[in-house]
Amino acid sequence: MRQDTALRKLLAGDLPLDRVGPKLRQSARRALRTGDTQRLLAVATNVARELLKCGDLLPIIVSGKTESAGDQLCLLKGTNRLVDLSLLGRGLTALPSANPKTALKGFQPGRTGESDHQMGSLTNVLGAMEDAQDLEIGDPQSGNKSVVLSGIVRLLRKFTPQLEMHILLGEHDLIHEEQSGVFQVSTEERHAGWLAKRSPGHSVWIPEADELPSFLQTLPDLEDSSVAVAVPLWEPEDSREQDVALSEAGLLFLIGAQGYWSRDMLLRLAERLSRFVTRRWQHQRDVNQRIHTDSLTGVFNRAYFDTQFTLEIERARRTDVPLTLVIADLDLFKHINDQLGHQLGDQALRMVARRLQEELRRIDHICRIGGEEFALILPGTSQEAGEEVVGRLLDASFREMAQHNKQAIELKVTFSYGAVTFPAAGLDPFELYRKADTMLYLSKDMGRNQCHFWNSQGDPIQIKPSS
Repeated sequence: MRQDTALRKLLAGDLPLDRVGPKLRQSARRALRTGDTQRLLAVATNVARELLKCGDLLPIIVSGKTESAGDQLCLLKGTNRLVDLSLLGRGLTALPSANPKTALKGFQPGRTGESDHQMGSLTNVLGAMEDAQDLEIGDPQSGNKSVVLSGIVRLLRKFTPQLEMHILLGEHDLIHEEQSGVFQVSTEERHAGWLAKRSPGHSVWIPEADELPSFLQTLPDLEDSSVAVAVPLWEPEDSREQDVALSEAGLLFLIGAQGYWSRDMLLRLAERLSRFVTRRWQHQRDVNQRIHTDSLTGVFNRAYFDTQFTLEIERARRTDVPLTLVIADLDLFKHINDQLGHQLGDQALRMVARRLQEELRRIDHICRIGGEEFALILPGTSQEAGEEVVGRLLDASFREMAQHNKQAIELKVTFSYGAVTFPAAGLDPFELYRKADTMLYLSKDMGRNQCHFWNSQGDPIQIKPSS
């Protein structure tokens, strides 16, 4: 876009002339009629100065500091519209910058000492906080990556109306239903063009709209003159894992109008937005983990199992891989509570949860779904592999020393198991759980400390400890 065209757009469309004095409005109209670039620049600078002085334009603080002069984004007071003043260049160097000590949630509260300006900024901040509360923390589906990221994108879009923002996820990520702001591409498209050539961790400048992924090219507001960047989006760090390198979760695309957004500005803004998304994702993950974690044992709880099992079944169906569900119940646990007391009963539960975590993979899901009952979701596990896993668990040592009545005793327990494999045992999560539970009670009836695997021929496979 030519400079004079961009200045006309800024003066006639983006800057609210009704909020400045009559002399400035007349100067703006005359400049627009003449089309003189230098005159347009001078008048637009004066209008921006007046709006900033009166607090109708609020400079944005990103990452604790304002953008440099000539590279400034401002929020239009009382709206969620962003105004880019970068076209005005050095003409704004004398403007007062936002003070981080007085700013709230990233916005300057207007000129210090004027309550109406502070109230306008506070209104915007409160709106942002209300929107943030709408993110589905603790919701049964809120642990799903696409749900989390879609909520964060919806929040950010309200403050970047001049930009399109979307996140490309990996081909094996499960997008729960239709989530606005997140998308995937086909395997063929993923292995073609610049998507295939880009090295992990690298950002990409996209000067032509037809170089965008096909999904983004179909957006109704996309213009032929649009430019874009794609920057890495990083997975949040897992506090439970030490010395694990950050992994790329996808790409964040930011699309704007050519001539209105420079390459460097768009890249810097996209990288900051990407960092914000990761931090907000980390916070939401931490909260969800606390909500979905069993407080006694530290493994997942029943609410997590009810959600995650359904999601894992859907993922297994999409990727055409098997999945095994194992239901495990501690044998004679009531006797431990009755004879040794609930304190040692709790110790036994913590011990078996820890041992299960040691025996299973990091991608497996261990859930405490009842008092002494656990569910084990084993993704990518066939029946044959599931039998090996259960055999290993039956041979594992679930024991540790404990103190009872000031004496050292051995706290030893065994499990009974019931197991099924998707898709051989069924396609519905409830049906699979019911069959696994039936197999568990068969193991109890047959003497405990064993497993029965559901078999389509109606003859369950019995597995016992090797010794």
